[in-house]
Amino acid sequence: MKISNSLYKRILPGRIWQQIFIMLAVLVVVPLIILGSLLIRTSQNSIKTTVLRDYKQIAVNATGKVEEKIESARQALHVTASILGTLNSDKWRQETTIVELSLRYPIFKRIASVDLDGFEIVTSELGTSLNKRTYEEGFQKAKSGESYISNVRVAQNHIPFLTMAVPVRQLDRTKGVLMAEVNLRGIWDIVDSIQFGETGKAFLVDQDGRIIAHPDKKLILKGVKSKYEEVVSNVLSGSTGSMEVKVANAEPCLVAYSPINSLRWGIVIDQSVKEAFAFSKIMRMQSWVLILLSVFVAMIVSFFLSKFMSKPVKKLIDRTNRLAQGDFEHSFRIRRRDEIGKLLFSFNQMAKRLQKAQKEEKLSMVGKAATSIAHELKNSLVLVKTFVQLLPKRHKDESFIEEFSKMIPRELDSWNKMLKNMMDFSSLEKITMEYLDINIVLLEILDLAKFRVSQKNIHFDVSIKSNLPLIFGNADKLKQVILNLITNAIDATESGDTIVIDAGLVNDAFAWTPAYIEIKVANFGQGVLIEDLRKIFEPFYTTKSDGLGLGLSISKEIIKQHGGRIEVICEESKEITFAIQLPAKRAFRLEETEKLGLKKKVFRK
Repeated sequence: MKISNSLYKRILPGRIWQQIFIMLAVLVVVPLIILGSLLIRTSQNSIKTTVLRDYKQIAVNATGKVEEKIESARQALHVTASILGTLNSDKWRQETTIVELSLRYPIFKRIASVDLDGFEIVTSELGTSLNKRTYEEGFQKAKSGESYISNVRVAQNHIPFLTMAVPVRQLDRTKGVLMAEVNLRGIWDIVDSIQFGETGKAFLVDQDGRIIAHPDKKLILKGVKSKYEEVVSNVLSGSTGSMEVKVANAEPCLVAYSPINSLRWGIVIDQSVKEAFAFSKIMRMQSWVLILLSVFVAMIVSFFLSKFMSKPVKKLIDRTNRLAQGDFEHSFRIRRRDEIGKLLFSFNQMAKRLQKAQKEEKLSMVGKAATSIAHELKNSLVLVKTFVQLLPKRHKDESFIEEFSKMIPRELDSWNKMLKNMMDFSSLEKITMEYLDINIVLLEILDLAKFRVSQKNIHFDVSIKSNLPLIFGNADKLKQVILNLITNAIDATESGDTIVIDAGLVNDAFAWTPAYIEIKVANFGQGVLIEDLRKIFEPFYTTKSDGLGLGLSISKEIIKQHGGRIEVICEESKEITFAIQLPAKRAFRLEETEKLGLKKKVFRK
């Protein structure tokens, strides 16, 4: 069917803004109402999904707190067992240690040191009779060298508790067992703190589905099981989730759950659906009001949009041409609130961001270059600071003063060399190399680091072979790399732990080079993600809040200039090892050092 031109003229107004207005009124208002209806329905579903997700997250967080509480008790028991392993058969000291543990951790109800025959030696309950624990599962497990945590049991006073047992070792030999009863009242506060609204609460179930922590303590004392059978079954099978549950003769509830797999417990959170979605009805009404208001506004905006569209479009074209020429100073003075106004506002924001990005790009290059120097000097400055802080206390110590007088000039000279090298960081110019003794280099580094290690109560486990060949390299650069690795290890190591430093000659016909010297620096930390391992040597990549990510990238480049390799390995035990491999094909053997007139200083622990 064809429509004549005269019919078009009768139907459509003669002005463009009127035509746009009519088209917008039809094409915007109708879809807006349909879209609003769909959004309301979607928002209701989203609210439900969000609430269930948030409840599940609350359950997961609560699970972590409970597990941390039990884990801290287990760790305390392990530490005490390690202490008992060094006390031999001194009952008085064992008793003092156990009593101190019970006072420091009230979660322990009764602690006992048991010999290998199953007889209690001492307990935290002074003056009480000693029991025979031979046939208890916890004793048998710990005696065989395993840690043990029992299922939840209920005492005569109806308070739930569990039993922990860990082996007491001396020189890698089990000499006894440390057993403790853990009172679960210590985790009630964690569960009781999870309350929201009038009906929202949390409770903890054990491996049998019995409630062991709940705001209503009567349920605990009576040994009541949860009414959510499906939820309890899911959580005890190791699942995490949330759902809407309907129980006979009760209001529907939103329930979230999360397991504690190591204990076979589970956290369950519930709240009545009526209370959880009380705001949903109000939100639905407000949404319809907003939709109707949007329709009205759309009509007004359509009118002004069609009326004044040509004028701002022309200005926009002009300003766009200026922006393309690099003029970021001019911006629109916005007086409109319609789509054109938003477009002009977005244009202004884009111009500001482009201008800011241009400035930040210049400042970023300057900032990174300036801060790189501070990053590289940080490790050395810490060592110098340590010496300076110790000077007032040890100024009469001749050996310290001698070491101080050697270290300070040496480090100042090292700083000067660092500053010079950092000026050419982008190219890292070729370094001067000579034959040097890796034992002496490592000894000097350990001398620099030993004060900071002693302050943090960290131990060095050093194993350096005495028959290593001489390395062809730069001593200052290698010291910079190894000291950086040791400093990173110190930062990542907890007090009382050990950093392992190992150096030896590796002969492997199938390796990247037949013979190489390998220097390893290992520590136990929080582990490194696979994504971080792939990027750990990239410039300016770091997971630290106060780092620039330059240390490892510079270290890798230095080792590369030495013809070697550097790699990082993170084991499942969270042992992080950095390995430096330097080729030995151009190095002199120990017996050849006399030909060079060098005195080899052998490192000893």
